[in-house]
Amino acid sequence: MKISQLMGPLGMAAYISLAVAFLTGILKFKFHVKWINMKWHIWAGILAITFATLHLAVFIYINFF
Repeated sequence: MKISQLMGPLGMAAYISLAVAFLTGILKFKFHVKWINMKWHIWAGILAITFATLHLAVFIYINFF
């Protein structure tokens, strides 16, 4: 597998985890849904930052090296 083939999946994973973090935050803080665990919101945010950083690293590697 070429490293350039990781661009799409990493970008999609970043957006999906960002959407999950956003939705769990909205459900927890605005609508006060009791079964939403705060750990889900935190881990979704950490995953979003991680996937976005990896996506950026692959982009920089492909375009500049």
